[in-house]
Amino acid sequence: MRVRVTLRSPFADPVTRDIVDGVWMDPSGSPDLHLGGDSWALPGLCDAHAHLAGVRLDDAGDPAGVVKRARAALEAGLTLILDKGWRDMTTIEAVSGLPEVERPEIEAAARLISVEGGYYPDFGLVVEPEQLSGSVATEAERGVGWVKVVGDWPRKGRGPVANFDMSQLAGAVAAATEAGSKVAIHTMAPEVPSMAVAAGVHSIEHGLFLSEDDLGDLGQRGGMWVPTISRVEETIGHLGPDSSGGRLLAEGLDNVRSLLALGVEAGVHVLAGTDLVGTPADVASEARKLAECGLTNDQAVQAVGGSAFKATGRSVDFAPGEPANAVLFPADPTEDLGVLDAPSAVIRLGVIL
Repeated sequence: MRVRVTLRSPFADPVTRDIVDGVWMDPSGSPDLHLGGDSWALPGLCDAHAHLAGVRLDDAGDPAGVVKRARAALEAGLTLILDKGWRDMTTIEAVSGLPEVERPEIEAAARLISVEGGYYPDFGLVVEPEQLSGSVATEAERGVGWVKVVGDWPRKGRGPVANFDMSQLAGAVAAATEAGSKVAIHTMAPEVPSMAVAAGVHSIEHGLFLSEDDLGDLGQRGGMWVPTISRVEETIGHLGPDSSGGRLLAEGLDNVRSLLALGVEAGVHVLAGTDLVGTPADVASEARKLAECGLTNDQAVQAVGGSAFKATGRSVDFAPGEPANAVLFPADPTEDLGVLDAPSAVIRLGVIL
């Protein structure tokens, strides 16, 4: 059956494509089915800070849950997930057995890398700081495009403390790049984001204390920033807004609000990520949080869609020969972000959900 799709994007002129063997092709002949004439299209949504292996960080790896959450994400319109690691290889192993048409495309870190006392106990890989680059090389081979480093963590009576210095982070980036991988860093401490940017880290996760200068440097190289607003708000609630940790995170969140739009203007790929607040299928709610914190609707839609595709080297213009992935909406999501919750159709490698 020849399927023809009119793809009307909020960010480009409409194009019409046929689906042939799972890829977009220029129209030819008469179609058996024509979709999309009254719809608005994106290449898909993306959760840029997912953890498919569980719903809480103290969960054991759950392969069946990975499959369930990946399928639910595709049904919600996600055609890409950037999974930022787990305690073990659960996500990567579970995803490898799931047909590509039944899940989003998934890039994933393997084990999170931290130091003794520098993250939740018994979670991921604990190394000596000087061993970071070697461990990153190993985890890059085990992962799918990503390595996750825990850059800082609170210590009792001291507040958040850096786990690695800038030279160690730079060595980690070099090792990952040599292996064809990217580095993501968890950071909620005041001094670590600037070190991470200077070291060349590809994606700043949370990044509450980035500076305007950091964003300029990050934007020049097309780097990524995943603020995870909902995760930070939930953590403040857990710590208590009047606790020292809660006050520090609230200060950081105020800083994020002041910098989000500046980051986009500087060329940073500001991305939406759930980070265990809900599941990847709920990523549209994080796009709305980004809008509440300073992004325009257009920028928020890009944060949950096109920006992640561009940042990871994927096409966003439905070009002939590219994989036939798209999510269709009944109205323009840039006019109403609530539209992101209700796709009218999802196309994954030419298969229509």
